[in-house]
Amino acid sequence: MTDHPDIMTMTVGGRVYSGWQSLRVSRGIDRCVSDFHFDVQESWTGHPIPWKIQPFDPCQIAIDGTVIVTGYVDDYDPSFSGTAHQTKITGRSKTQDLVDCTPDVPAGQYSGYSMAAIARAICKLFTIDVIVQASGAANTFADAQFERSETAFTFLERLGRLSGVLLSDDELGRLVLTTAGSARAAGDLAEGRNIQAATAKLSAKKRFSDYIVKGQGGISGATNWEGFGDGAAPIPAATVQTQMHAHAHDSNVPRYRPRVILAESALTQAGMQLRANWLRNAAYGNATKAEITVAGWRQPDGKLWTVNQIIPVNSPTLGVNQDLLIARVEFELSAGAGRTTKLHLGPVEGFTPDPGQVKVHKPKKGASETSWTGFGH
Repeated sequence: MTDHPDIMTMTVGGRVYSGWQSLRVSRGIDRCVSDFHFDVQESWTGHPIPWKIQPFDPCQIAIDGTVIVTGYVDDYDPSFSGTAHQTKITGRSKTQDLVDCTPDVPAGQYSGYSMAAIARAICKLFTIDVIVQASGAANTFADAQFERSETAFTFLERLGRLSGVLLSDDELGRLVLTTAGSARAAGDLAEGRNIQAATAKLSAKKRFSDYIVKGQGGISGATNWEGFGDGAAPIPAATVQTQMHAHAHDSNVPRYRPRVILAESALTQAGMQLRANWLRNAAYGNATKAEITVAGWRQPDGKLWTVNQIIPVNSPTLGVNQDLLIARVEFELSAGAGRTTKLHLGPVEGFTPDPGQVKVHKPKKGASETSWTGFGH
């Protein structure tokens, strides 16, 4: 397939480390942090000097000079016996600080700004750059409250759901505001040819024949509730009409399985229809998931496997013959299997944020909050 030696290295403090016994490097569109795990025996030939790696050290992971993760060392776990020194090294990309930390910013500081501007302001605190690939990131929020108890990622992910934007990262540790299915991968995945191993889950449990969204609308002259959060104050706005609804049908569900959903806030008729369509499409997207292992770390054209690409998958054994999105890529090395790549795949519809059932304000303590769950955890 390629003539690349595919040597994975880690650069820390200007020094390049390699010679791993086993490793795993994982990136995914369904999360904003990449991670890595290396196992090495320090007494191997070529490493006569003890490795000087510490937690918090900045690092870059690369394959044959192509950077795939930029971040920090989280854990450095050495051990030894009478014959060898063993070390385990784990870490994550720079965006880990968005997931771990709760920045101290004034409440309401970001009201009136776009999703992209808010993301840049938050990420600037952590010296993280932002790449904008989604038009929804231009959406402006009249009242985007940062709750004291939430992490930077929790806040931005809420705004992302309202804007139809996914939060991911790239090879340089930058936060990427994107949408699913932005490119196509090279070649295809076919059983009996390049699929080494595979598993799939095809589920009907959460698919329905009909999705009916019911909510409130109004006409000028009476009282309604404004805002997305709990405890919103009544304002003169409209006479409430409780009979508004939208309907989406899934023709691929063979029997009558209806589901009625109540909108959490006042929606227009168009907004209700958008949410009904999303419920149908997301249920389909989340009903098909596959994990496919291929030999090596590269696509048929020689490029490294990467996330957020569409690829045809044909596996009669799995019952899958369709285009799927590469949602997560895991580069692996082991003594038994050598270099392999595990691809987590699913229909692109399963990676579109919910356009309706979210709130700008975090719910009160004890109240449930609806969150978008993508492929995996």
